[in-house]
Amino acid sequence: MADLEPIPYSDQRIRHILETVRTIAMVGASTNWNRPSYFVMKYLQGKGYRVIPVNPTAAGQTLLGEKVYASLKDIPRDIPDKIDMVDMFRAASEAPAVVADAIAIGAKVVWMQLGIRNDEAAAAGEAAGLEVVMNRCPKIEFGRLGGELSWSGVNSGIIQNRAPVPPLPRRVPKSAGDRPSSSANQTYGFETLAIHAGAAPDPTTGARSTPIYQTTAYVFDDVDHAASLFNLHNFGYIYSRLTNPTVAVLEERIASLEGGRAAVAAASGHAAQFLIFFTLLSPGDEFVASRNLYGGSLTQFGLSFKKLGWTCHFVDPTDPDNFRKAITPKTKAIFL
Repeated sequence: MADLEPIPYSDQRIRHILETVRTIAMVGASTNWNRPSYFVMKYLQGKGYRVIPVNPTAAGQTLLGEKVYASLKDIPRDIPDKIDMVDMFRAASEAPAVVADAIAIGAKVVWMQLGIRNDEAAAAGEAAGLEVVMNRCPKIEFGRLGGELSWSGVNSGIIQNRAPVPPLPRRVPKSAGDRPSSSANQTYGFETLAIHAGAAPDPTTGARSTPIYQTTAYVFDDVDHAASLFNLHNFGYIYSRLTNPTVAVLEERIASLEGGRAAVAAASGHAAQFLIFFTLLSPGDEFVASRNLYGGSLTQFGLSFKKLGWTCHFVDPTDPDNFRKAITPKTKAIFL
């Protein structure tokens, strides 16, 4: 997945698809509640879409209230809602067949999930008049455009001058010829990002600045909502030691300014350093650090981390070549 080049679809184009689609056939939908396709299906259902699961190994079963079909062509033509979009949870090599079936049933959109890209299949679909999206997730895109993804400190790439509006499916879709241009998204300067990234006006009062949310707990709609949050099926806040609206704004702002995917804020520098090295290192790994650090960091790196099997080599930072000389095959990071 990481090797795929990102495709710069405009937010306008993605929003148009999500607003005009109502019924989705999900190819590769899993009956396993802990699989991505399962919680994408559940999430989209919660946003008002009808999702029809397609999986030959589960054909005839019922999944989240919908009958599972073996293939797209097995979905009855007389169902009340015509298939608007095919969401594909299959290997890229299967994309040509899925696109061909999507054309055959009259779908308008083929959406290939994260990690899936097949340019040949996309070209065939577009030549037949289909809208094709690759290497994206409709759940993530819905959450990003609707402001939910920002609740986790993820860089949405969006600056809001109004409260976020989710791209909910419309009851009366636009005409097929009313497609938006696929122009690039607007870019913003450092000053704008530093002031506004991650934040949005309050939907009720219109207040522009983000308040300090001092709550520790959050209200759940019901047991199912709570379970969906704890299982990471839905975006949302669970407990302030995990996520908090004020902290999330800071995290997205930092990620936006640094050009990163997301950021995680910690309560102290030592906590942040531990999070980074715990992610990068395993027992027996090493890293190189400047010896001109705050005393607490010297103690953490030189003594505390040894208990975890991590070895730090301190060097004089005035000569950059010292870092090169200290690098070994076990070195995983350099800390300046």
